Amino acid sequence: MTGELRFDGRTAVVTGAGAGLGRSHAMLLASRGAKVVVNDLHADAAQGVAAEISAAGGTAIAHAADISQPDGATDLVQTALDAWGRIDIVINNAGLLQPTDFADMTPEIFDRAYAVNLRASFLVTHAAWKPMVAQGYGRVVHTSSNSGLLGIGGSTGYASAKAGLWGFTRSLSLEAAPLGIHVNAIGPIAFTAMARTSRVAPPAWKSGEGDAWSRRLDVALVSPAVAWLAHEECTMNGQVLSVAAGRVARYVMGLNHGFVRDALTIEDVRDHDELLQHGEPAEFPAKANDESSALYRRVMPRSEPRK
Repeated sequence: MTGELRFDGRTAVVTGAGAGLGRSHAMLLASRGAKVVVNDLHADAAQGVAAEISAAGGTAIAHAADISQPDGATDLVQTALDAWGRIDIVINNAGLLQPTDFADMTPEIFDRAYAVNLRASFLVTHAAWKPMVAQGYGRVVHTSSNSGLLGIGGSTGYASAKAGLWGFTRSLSLEAAPLGIHVNAIGPIAFTAMARTSRVAPPAWKSGEGDAWSRRLDVALVSPAVAWLAHEECTMNGQVLSVAAGRVARYVMGLNHGFVRDALTIEDVRDHDELLQHGEPAEFPAKANDESSALYRRVMPRSEPRK
């Protein structure tokens, strides 16, 4: 394939776009012709990025609202519809990291993590869903995290919400496919203001000085993968890409071969503990029904018809 990928005639909303990754995504989409609504909780930040886009010859509108609330999410999508009559791309980038030991976790901290990192993605996508279905086209890109997909200490609220985006992406993509809509996600690693607050951030990150590693983790090396997932030529659907430092890879969920006992006992599980913990993944079902079908073929007598 050759030629520059463009977004002329397409309209995008990018949440949390007042700085960091969101700003980078918005700037790149706009530089390739997309009309962009720059959303941020802080009006000055949103207006600043929209002004940057306009100064560079692009088209953008600032939008300041808390999109973890239904009114804010609905208003964001309506802003795009009012300005340009359609919405083609939703980039759910807004996030909140509040490192907290589990013993100190409160319901309020946990709920806020869910609201910003998961509920907001649902609300904005839901607000855009009917317009996308009506036009028979749409691209949705969520922002998950390796904190949720792989785990990290001290961030149970954040990690739980980010892991929830895996299931949201996978399930919604199955509904979306026949409607002309693709739903994917990224798990980025980048040097941002939020990354500086992580429990595992090195001292040079926490101080804001940075280092050679943080410079390699430039936000600009994440946005191209987001833009590809948002493009009409991209056929990917239901996938989560790890994007960092110029490397792009696909996350997969797999099962090792495990074992079968027709009359399973506690001792059977004990005796196969080593296999369960360290056996190499051998099955990679694309959806829940695939695992169920494979299990049926493995454990049911061949002569018995499936009910």
